[in-house]
Amino acid sequence: MFQLYRFSDDDAVWWRLVSPNGRGFARSTAALPTSAVARESVDAVRASVGALVPVLRLTTTHRWQWFLTADDAPVVQGIGDQDRRVRCAHACRNFVLLAPDAQVDPTVTTYRRTSAPVVARRSGT
Repeated sequence: MFQLYRFSDDDAVWWRLVSPNGRGFARSTAALPTSAVARESVDAVRASVGALVPVLRLTTTHRWQWFLTADDAPVVQGIGDQDRRVRCAHACRNFVLLAPDAQVDPTVTTYRRTSAPVVARRSGT
C-alpha cells in the first residue's frame, strides 16, 4: 500500500510503498507541497513504472541502493540498502511488480522526527 506522510515540523508530504507488515519498499525522492500533489505523484509512478529506468549504485560503505529514474532524474528511491547487488536488483524489481496494483491509503500520517542533531566531535589533543 502507498502511504502518504509528513513530519510534524514540516508541511511537505512524502509517499512510500509499504508491505502489509509495515516495512518500507521505496519512497519518493522529493518532498511534495500538498497531499493532492503527492497522490498525483503516486498515480504518475504507478502508470509509468514500467518505463522508469532502474539504477543501482554502490555506496561509500560498499552497500547497494536502487533508484528508478525518468530522464536521468531520480523519481523513486529504495528504502534501505542491500549487502549484494543481486538483492538490490531484486528489491527494485519487486517495487516495479507491486506498485501498479498497490492501493493508496486515503489518510496522511504525521510522524515526529526522532533523530538528534549531528554534533561535531572534538579531536583529543
